[in-house]
Amino acid sequence: MVYALCHAEDARPKCLESRHLAVRTSAVLPVSLYLDRDGQSILLRRGLLAISAPTTDAWQSLYNLYWVLAVAAGAITIGALVLFVTKYRARPSSGTAQHDEDGKVPVRTVLVIIIIMASVLAGAGYASFHAIGVYNNPPNGWNDPNALHVNVTGQRFSWSFNCTSGCGVPAVLTVPHNKIVILNITSIDVFHSFGIPDLRVKADAIPGKYNLIWFQVSTTGTYRILCYELCGSGHAFMIAKLVVT
Repeated sequence: MVYALCHAEDARPKCLESRHLAVRTSAVLPVSLYLDRDGQSILLRRGLLAISAPTTDAWQSLYNLYWVLAVAAGAITIGALVLFVTKYRARPSSGTAQHDEDGKVPVRTVLVIIIIMASVLAGAGYASFHAIGVYNNPPNGWNDPNALHVNVTGQRFSWSFNCTSGCGVPAVLTVPHNKIVILNITSIDVFHSFGIPDLRVKADAIPGKYNLIWFQVSTTGTYRILCYELCGSGHAFMIAKLVVT
């Protein structure tokens, strides 16, 4: 979702100072109530049960807002269609459809519509930029000395993790709860896309470039790490685990 791009030959501190960040979003698929083979709720893994994390909270708040706006827009549209079809239909007594006398829309009605639309757009814009701010700004910055910095490398068809504290083994990233974790993501072959759906974070893994994302989880658990970019015949099996202890 949030990422910063740096050339492979650049030093890590220079990469972390980059502020050319962008946000990407991902979709959540419908799921059942079963548990997966790791004992984790599929509802949780697919996002229907939220976990406590800043990125998750920001994403979920924005999703809820757009969901409410979508339902409201649909209800207003369908309601208006029903009203107009009922009010202005042709009647047997007259044989013609009913029309307003002059066909003009009152200025007051136009102003009310403009004010409502402007308010909705302003609210949605504010909420969107607030969510972007959460993803673009770790609590103590990208150079936080107290954060856990992890180098993530994608290759067909696996993820590898490297940090000074020995946090990763092949296909497993282990981090402590309540710890800010900053991931420095790249690839050594083709384009991949690193994502942790439960935490609502995702970034492209591009050969020769580094993308930054961060997260902080307050509860222990095991979460799946997936590849979201079609990278070959083994793409569906490019899965790793995030273990929060």
